[in-house]
Amino acid sequence: MQHTQRMDMVVIGAMKAATSTICAYLEDHPDIYMVPGAEPNYFSHNDNYVRGEDWYNAHLADRRDEIQCGEGSNDYAARDMYPDSAARMAAYNPDMKIVYMVRHPLDRIISAWIQNRANRGDMIPPTLDLAVQEMRARFVGQSLYWQNIEPYRAHFGDDQIFVGFMEDLKHKPVAFFESLCRFLEISPKLQAERAQVNKSAGKRIPTRRFTQVNQMPLVRNLKTVLPKGVKALVKDRLLSQSVATKPAFSAAVHAELVTELRADSAAFLAHYGKPADFWVFD
Repeated sequence: MQHTQRMDMVVIGAMKAATSTICAYLEDHPDIYMVPGAEPNYFSHNDNYVRGEDWYNAHLADRRDEIQCGEGSNDYAARDMYPDSAARMAAYNPDMKIVYMVRHPLDRIISAWIQNRANRGDMIPPTLDLAVQEMRARFVGQSLYWQNIEPYRAHFGDDQIFVGFMEDLKHKPVAFFESLCRFLEISPKLQAERAQVNKSAGKRIPTRRFTQVNQMPLVRNLKTVLPKGVKALVKDRLLSQSVATKPAFSAAVHAELVTELRADSAAFLAHYGKPADFWVFD
């Protein structure tokens, strides 16, 4: 069966809201071809977008006879950082199906900080409070779900957008995947329940000691000559720790975040049929 090599659907985020789990389920589904491996970030990143549609569509080179094809790139739902994603996506395919996963906004920020700190080390502030103060677009902005979905609603009909709540996936996974499959117009895949992919709990993140050591002139010089494997071993074994308990904001920063997030969350929950207390902030 021949298909036009063009994306039919995209998982746009939000980061750390079970997007890896959703993409893994769709990768396993016989009716869906999902771009494997790294996120293409075609519509969000200018350096990828200038490569053109041929570069993007080449990600579908291994597609066979699947009914639909798609990809997942969390940066598409980061409006503050990548404001052109929705318009570019609509220009590419106005019939695109959009999947947007969300979770409690504060929990998402905490999980995103853990993931970023684990992956990027001192490119990310060493505490939650500093992260939201110094990198608001990356952490707070991606939890402003109503703000982030607005450009997609401006370019696509609501019937083209599936909003999934991580809390629903956790408590009723079979019903959740059935609703997702109905939206994508594919048959629900058997054995729908699957373990969460890429959990934050148990990840090892650099400690504040790691930051202090990195600032020493001698260490900066050593890092230029030490093998990559040795540096990774020292970082993981000596200067990192497992996330045993959920990190917390200070009371002052928590209050600031609630003030910033509450109205956006209320508008989002109301539009997508959830009770006002679905996410409790206080």
